[in-house]
Amino acid sequence: MAGALHAAPPAAIRTVHVEYRLFHDLHEMDGAWSAIYVASDGKVYIGLAHHRAGGHLVCYNPRNDEMRDLGDLTLLTGESESRRGPQSKIHTRFGEGKDGRLYFATHGGFWWGYSRFGTKEGYPGAHWMAYDPKTNRTEDFGIGMPNEGMNSGAYDPVFNRIYGMTHPRGHFACFDVAKRKTVDFGRVNNWESICRTLAIDDQGNVYGTFGEGQIFKLDPRTDELSELSVRLPIRRKGISLGRDYDKSETGWRSVVWDPETRQFFGVEESASILFSFDPKAGKDGEVRTLGQLCVAGFENLREMPFATLSLALGKGRKLYYAPATTEFDYGFASRGLSETHILRHDLGTGKTDDLGVMKLDKGPRIIGISGTDVAADGTIYYLGAVEVTPEAGKPLLAGGKLMNTYYRMALIIYKPVAQKASGQ
Repeated sequence: MAGALHAAPPAAIRTVHVEYRLFHDLHEMDGAWSAIYVASDGKVYIGLAHHRAGGHLVCYNPRNDEMRDLGDLTLLTGESESRRGPQSKIHTRFGEGKDGRLYFATHGGFWWGYSRFGTKEGYPGAHWMAYDPKTNRTEDFGIGMPNEGMNSGAYDPVFNRIYGMTHPRGHFACFDVAKRKTVDFGRVNNWESICRTLAIDDQGNVYGTFGEGQIFKLDPRTDELSELSVRLPIRRKGISLGRDYDKSETGWRSVVWDPETRQFFGVEESASILFSFDPKAGKDGEVRTLGQLCVAGFENLREMPFATLSLALGKGRKLYYAPATTEFDYGFASRGLSETHILRHDLGTGKTDDLGVMKLDKGPRIIGISGTDVAADGTIYYLGAVEVTPEAGKPLLAGGKLMNTYYRMALIIYKPVAQKASGQ
């Protein structure tokens, strides 16, 4: 029996019709996060997770509607015979270099409850990597931090560096591609507050969050790490209702760069507050509160679902954000199956519209969304979970189970230009 969707607060429900593509022959993949990127070649590159085995690097070509598996991460890192923890995920964002390659880092899976964390059998550590679309070859630069995964990350083409935040100790590190050298800038996060998005401006400066809404900055010219005086508009963390205790409520969740105004726009974790961060304003920049991105009725509720990673800047300087209607995660952290809305915020007018609940014209239910990116033509791609219904006499092709519902991963496709929201 399928699990019931948690209903959104009473309101006129609208629907947004989207398309989806399954990852063929990879039905066992059980999650995905920030690792989705539309490259200059127009293809969509994706990192799929498998907590108990190797994750996979995947490419979708919208021109011929082809989905292609580029490889098992554990195999690509040469660790398939190591009998240690697999390279289960790509948690970091992809970044494209001036050489056309895509840069990223790997991550671990369940970690066996950390019982073997420091032993020979434990997780070896995240690898810095690059994929070349021209040659279809992946280069492994080696392990960055022994026994540490890479929970978040970004690539800077100005200084040709991959940055990452490690898990579980919360160290901030980078890999200088030209020098083939890893630099550990030290521990900047605590266990319950690991920054999930690293922000890089057009000058190569790197920003992240720590503490209670605090922002740090790394100047790559000097490698000086500094604390800025500005603060995010977070709600003070109390007792977490409806979510894991170790989910942070003290930093930003997702941040995007606006090249027109040369500032960041983001959603923080505690109450999905939308903010801008202008690093050029004054000595330490300026943070401004712009509103709240959530489904109507959740604005003043303490148990608002945790902010998603699905913030993107589309055409016409419009932000698109996909909030959940209940606490969603892949696996045990979910509090139910989630409907997902698409909110659109116009940076020019300051107006926010709820376009409706994501719905497939034909196919399964969408029960959760994570990362996102936007193509040059305005198409928005999401990573998400779709329902799998068992059929008698047929193999069950599913990656995981939420409540009483099986699911598998899918690429969700939304085209704002052709989209017309409908009533239901």
